[in-house]
Amino acid sequence: MRRIVILGGTGFFGRLIGEQLSAAGQKPLLASRSSGELRIDANIPEDLKANLKTRDLVIDAAGPFQRRSPALIEAARTIGFDLIDLSDSPEYTAMIYKHEAPIRAAGIRVLTACSALSTVSAVVLNSSGVEQPRKLLAYLKPASRHTANPATIASMLASFDGGQRTFEFPRPLGVRNGLTVKSVDMVTLPRVFASLRFAELAVDAGVLGNAVLASKTIRKMIGQFQKQVVRIAHSIGRTKGILAYEITHAGGHSYQIFTGDKSYMLAVIPAVQAALAIINGKFPHRGLIAPTDHVNVGEFLDAVRKEGVIMTSG
Repeated sequence: MRRIVILGGTGFFGRLIGEQLSAAGQKPLLASRSSGELRIDANIPEDLKANLKTRDLVIDAAGPFQRRSPALIEAARTIGFDLIDLSDSPEYTAMIYKHEAPIRAAGIRVLTACSALSTVSAVVLNSSGVEQPRKLLAYLKPASRHTANPATIASMLASFDGGQRTFEFPRPLGVRNGLTVKSVDMVTLPRVFASLRFAELAVDAGVLGNAVLASKTIRKMIGQFQKQVVRIAHSIGRTKGILAYEITHAGGHSYQIFTGDKSYMLAVIPAVQAALAIINGKFPHRGLIAPTDHVNVGEFLDAVRKEGVIMTSG
């Protein structure tokens, strides 16, 4: 039986993936830098070489990806294991794409940004009926009471580009404001959607949160007091999240909106489904896999509905 190793397996998203795989009859090994069944720092080649094996399936949820080195992708190629990551970092994912030829030569599978961005983004574009999308704008209002942790805070702080954006979604969502961050979709999606010229993500922390985070000085302070920020978010943060998309095309705009108390499952369902397909011999692709091939669209949407996430198109 092939091993499934979850890096960052004791964090919020890693634990969710482990629970989902266990419910599907698998026995994943949870790994992290300081706890878990395996002690692995994904930035240390010696840790990877000592703990990972040929034909392992490694799921990488060890954020923040903005601080990651190429050590894991180099280990995947030389040791010979398949790799699924939840990267939200354009720089990290661009680095993975630079290894496309050696990944193909090694005969392994690599699914990078197999999460809300970029897998769900690709599902939205594929299922929208839009033949030539020009722009994809994503709006995220996180369920911070559940998802806030030092890694997600560090990732968010490292990704802000200083801009702000206002969205006009169909009712009941209406007008929304968020701070723009560097989107991994800009790295992954134009490779498979030739007409796509622009992809952007805006994160909405609420009216007060947006105003606070717009200040570089305050963002630096938040970075210094992450544990306190996490405690506050867990006590008063939002429980219902939103992930909404606006697609610009020749005919105007199309929308896809996901809302629900478990909207955070959008971040992990793609990795879970891809892992099960690989383990069960139902994943035909090898090499560096495009986000359009990470999951089966119908199966993904069914799983989202089962989690109680509401999908609205417009």
